[in-house]
Amino acid sequence: MIAGALLPEVIQNDFDSVAAELLLEGILENITALAEDIENQSLIQEYLSYARSVITMRKPARWWNTRIAIVTVALICNLAMAIPVQAQNAEPPAWARFKDVWKDVTSYSATVAVFEREGTAVRSSILDYTFRKPSSTTVHFSAGPNAGVTVVWNGGNTVVAHRGTGIAALFGRTFSLHDPRVTTIRGSSIDQLSFAAILAHAQGTPGIVSQDAGPAILDISTEAVTLVPTSSLADTGLTREVVDISVPTGLPLRVLGYEGNTLVRQIDFSNVILQP
Repeated sequence: MIAGALLPEVIQNDFDSVAAELLLEGILENITALAEDIENQSLIQEYLSYARSVITMRKPARWWNTRIAIVTVALICNLAMAIPVQAQNAEPPAWARFKDVWKDVTSYSATVAVFEREGTAVRSSILDYTFRKPSSTTVHFSAGPNAGVTVVWNGGNTVVAHRGTGIAALFGRTFSLHDPRVTTIRGSSIDQLSFAAILAHAQGTPGIVSQDAGPAILDISTEAVTLVPTSSLADTGLTREVVDISVPTGLPLRVLGYEGNTLVRQIDFSNVILQP
């Protein structure tokens, strides 16, 4: 960005070519360092080599060579500005492993603990969660405001909910998938709690993704994959999400959602049983 700000002034002013070359050398050194972070460096390295060869040419062509080098470096700066974006959007290794593990799973069951905050309201629930590809989910609320309720989704825009077991379970009621009576207080439906939904959400939400060492959860080491969305409005008001992925299994153990610095969502997965 500093190089980009200096170039217009360099082009507009007729100043000593030696000073121009010194400035260009500094710019090229900075851009070369940036270029090391890109896997496909061929084009930018070609521009760098050309600019350096022009700068090292002798008089009488020095004045024109300096001007040519300036134009070349301007092109390099445009490429360099894209470098951080490419680096930020690179897929973290833990996420790639999650995708690789998930593609071989047909169904799974898990205990899911959900904590959410919406304004002054706070709600916690524990669910017995079963998911089968491509889009079948059964959720039994074992603790929380809806304890005893079972909700079934088989794709589409509706769910069937019933309370109890045996004959009582036959008297189900159909709701919209996003009806507040069968969603969390922040509006998440039961289909959005699956591993499949976590993957789809991350891939479909524009933003910056990064990976760091995560916390130990139940004595299990994790890798923390963080998503900072481009717009919180496109991410249900969340400004940052963190998925703690188990190092041994490659699957999520915890999902955290923040509004600013406030934790407003925490989803914990335990007792995960996979069906290949």
